[in-house]
Amino acid sequence: MNNSYVCPYCRGHLKLQDQITFAAKTENGKRGLIFISPQIGDYHHVTHESFELHEGEKVQFLCPLCHANLAALSVNQNLAEIIMIDEEGVEWDIYFSEIVGEKCTYKIHDKEVQSFGSNSGKYINYFGS
Repeated sequence: MNNSYVCPYCRGHLKLQDQITFAAKTENGKRGLIFISPQIGDYHHVTHESFELHEGEKVQFLCPLCHANLAALSVNQNLAEIIMIDEEGVEWDIYFSEIVGEKCTYKIHDKEVQSFGSNSGKYINYFGS
């Protein structure tokens, strides 16, 4: 799978090798980089050992290129949004939880909504499903 992931604001590419890269900020103001899998439904992430994330904590995801806040405030204050461009060039809106440990991701194109993760039922109603 060779999907691209871009910032919805600057359209800069977020995927480097086999990770999607974000700048991040915790509720207590700590900043760092976070790398997540481009495989939707894989919730493994990598941070520097000094950038500790705690279960249930909200983390603000930012574009590492333009520094835009990726929060999907028009949908829900706990979700972030990026764009995935699949191998056929189709653009999908990708929404994912900013709450550490909350496993939910949504892949949306036109009226098609796909949900992933054990907590995906939590926000599905925000997408008309």
